[in-house]
Amino acid sequence: MNLSDRLRWAVLSSKQTRYAIALGAGVDHAVLRRFMNKERDIKLRTAEHLAEYLELELVRRKPKK
Repeated sequence: MNLSDRLRWAVLSSKQTRYAIALGAGVDHAVLRRFMNKERDIKLRTAEHLAEYLELELVRRKPKK
């Protein structure tokens, strides 16, 4: 699963509406809607806002053995 898919999953699994997430993260709700519908990508700064609001962090995976 790539970073975009993980962000989408976090939004979908949240108990908040997409509009509430966009508002809380300071992201235009239309931008979030297009991202969620896979119509457009988002800028890194937008991803940072969403990750911060959704309390996500980027961590290194354990190497496969």
